[in-house]
Amino acid sequence: MKIPLYLAVAQWALLLALGLLVVVVYRQLGRVFGQNDKPAAEHGPATGSTAAAFEYMRVRDETLQYLAPGNGQAMLVAFVEPTCPACERLVAAMNTAGDADELAGVRVLLLIADPPSYLQTSDAFRATRLEIGRVITRATVHAYKATATPLLVAVDGSGVVRSAGPAFDIADVRASFRACLLPPPDETLAVVPATAGSEAEPEAVPPVAGSQ
Repeated sequence: MKIPLYLAVAQWALLLALGLLVVVVYRQLGRVFGQNDKPAAEHGPATGSTAAAFEYMRVRDETLQYLAPGNGQAMLVAFVEPTCPACERLVAAMNTAGDADELAGVRVLLLIADPPSYLQTSDAFRATRLEIGRVITRATVHAYKATATPLLVAVDGSGVVRSAGPAFDIADVRASFRACLLPPPDETLAVVPATAGSEAEPEAVPPVAGSQ
């Protein structure tokens, strides 16, 4: 029985379409599993590292400011955006803590990259009495590894990062506040090994059973 030409063409076209579909699905699966194998990007500077100094534009009066960690004052730096719902929750929590004097003794800075006009879109940002600065160089974002917002970084008075990571509520704010006020870690006492020729006290030898 002879197959009509149009059926043969249709079969070959269907096989070709199925083949292309298999290739597309295979490539997509490869991308997905390949991305899953990649390590997650760092978010925030490493705990124990030295916080970087940076410049920013203060939104309130549009003056250029320079922040140098390690001047003796602990600080909380929050990378946030007024268009980010999670950031709005964090700023609201920081407002609550600040109004209750829970952040006393610590410098608090909210850093944004969006234009200052965007602040009017958020109730929490409009109501805050905390200092807001605008990032003026990408180097600051890279130095603090602010790969996403919100990011809350706690720095102690000596300029050492004590905690860094996402923060969303009042509990996270309080934990970061406590972290930046932690005392400096104790220095590890160095053990000096005995040098050749040095005198050492003889070890006490336990008595042998039956000996006088």
